[in-house]
Amino acid sequence: MSTPPSAKLRPEHSLAIGKHILDVEARRDRSGRLVVYRLPAGDGGGTFEVAGINDRYHPEAAARLASLIAGKKFVQAEQEAAEHILKVTDTAGNWARSPFLEAALRDTAFNRGTTGCARILQMALDVEVDGKVGPMTLSALARAEKEPRAFLLRFREAREAYERKVAPPVGKRVKFWKGLVSRWDQTTKFSNTLI
Repeated sequence: MSTPPSAKLRPEHSLAIGKHILDVEARRDRSGRLVVYRLPAGDGGGTFEVAGINDRYHPEAAARLASLIAGKKFVQAEQEAAEHILKVTDTAGNWARSPFLEAALRDTAFNRGTTGCARILQMALDVEVDGKVGPMTLSALARAEKEPRAFLLRFREAREAYERKVAPPVGKRVKFWKGLVSRWDQTTKFSNTLI
């Protein structure tokens, strides 16, 4: 299978970040291949997903990946899923000047959208939270990148604080909380490996 053309232009660390997010999101069969996952009621992402790429927010990509899996083109599905994840998180990824922060931002943007990621970032930086990354946010971010491990901890705390405020773990959402906590912890650990 060929690599998607845009993937050939990405730095190696970005490809590793896309693979990490895919692995955090993916449901796999016993052979380790991607599967189409039917979403439970209350998930909010539509009816099905492949590696977090669902038919509500990413209908064309989800349909394409489901088709590849049905056709047993598993390697191509992996490559296209990782590239799609990177493509939809490029805005947030471009805010970072370092791989460790790019990983944290891309994962957050894929999970909570670009505006949600911006708000979480601003919470972690203790600047005005308006969901728009401008000169003040970027200046604060440049300072924070000088203390990567401390910032990653603050960013992890901000992800949880944001989630508790915007979509608290009550009612049907309680069943998703453990997975979110695991995701934040996994991404913080992975991001630390890129320092």
